Amino acid sequence: GVERTGCGAASSAMGPFYCPADQSIYIDTRFYDQLDRQLGAGPGDFARYYVVAHEYGHHIQTLTGISDAIRSAQQQNPPRANQLQVLMELQADCYAGVWAGKNRHLIEPGDFEEGMSAASAIGDDTLMRRSGQMANPESFTHGTSQQRMQALRLGLETADDTQCDRIVQIG
Repeated sequence: GVERTGCGAASSAMGPFYCPADQSIYIDTRFYDQLDRQLGAGPGDFARYYVVAHEYGHHIQTLTGISDAIRSAQQQNPPRANQLQVLMELQADCYAGVWAGKNRHLIEPGDFEEGMSAASAIGDDTLMRRSGQMANPESFTHGTSQQRMQALRLGLETADDTQCDRIVQIG
């Protein structure tokens, strides 16, 4: 169905998202079935946690001001708008990895692989090819499968949120 959010009307077709206006995460849980069955991320709870942690990463970006800085940079430089959006998404992936890295005691065998599989399955290049399109970097919004896996791995291996700042450099 359609849900009213602080960011306007939202449908399940939008996938999980964070709304900075009401500082809320919206996830239609049917997305997890799609992640498993249609996108090939495989079953497992860690892929679900990764999605939630990624969206929570956007909340961190709102609290720290990086979201506002990105939006401002996008308005000042429209040709770089997608590239800047990708950087923000990759930082959120890194924050998801930091959450996992700081909670290693909760990570089960195979969880890291589940996360990498999910990150790969939802890369823009993979999603475009899966839908029969050629991968077009200029239309990416979240980054390639490789970039998403690298960002998640950076956070997981370092468990240091300041390492995620390296991803987003606005100057």
